Amino acid sequence: MVRIIAVTCALLLMSLPLAAQMGSPVSSPVTLDLGLGGGVSLPTGDLSGDHNTGYHAGGKLRIGGSLPFNIVASGMYNSLPEKATDKSDNQVMLGAGLEFAIPSAGVHPYFGADALYVKFNNEGSGTSSFTRGGLGVGAGVEFTIPAFGSFDTSVKYQFLNLMGKETGETTAAQIAATVTLMFGLL
Repeated sequence: MVRIIAVTCALLLMSLPLAAQMGSPVSSPVTLDLGLGGGVSLPTGDLSGDHNTGYHAGGKLRIGGSLPFNIVASGMYNSLPEKATDKSDNQVMLGAGLEFAIPSAGVHPYFGADALYVKFNNEGSGTSSFTRGGLGVGAGVEFTIPAFGSFDTSVKYQFLNLMGKETGETTAAQIAATVTLMFGLL
């Protein structure tokens, strides 16, 4: 998965020097946005029995162009406090996925899906550290503020341990509501 993303990014970025060599002014066929943000993490299902609402913070990279979708990568720190103790369980999540734009004037709505690599660090009862593969699906909307940047707001349902579960391990899932301030680099 990492190789596919790296090759795709390299191919998209290699098109920039070709555009620069053309005689007439040409805008870049590739857009590159970088953002920082955070939001609320709402545990669902079995995870909600032991954990309260938490928070997350992280970054997002979006590569767009003439394709009908954008390629995204993200990194996020997620903290969910335990109900029975004063400890919190946290996860470090790395994601890669696609966003499919919905044509619209003024704002830019989209549907998205991400493959997730999740490193769990349980500080409370049953202290442990382990990794799992997950999936995030959701929707968002981006709106631009001239001369400032854009806000990307999204809500995703994240399955945190779909791959690599041990026998008897329950499914960990949450709803992540996020606001990210995005800046255009290209």
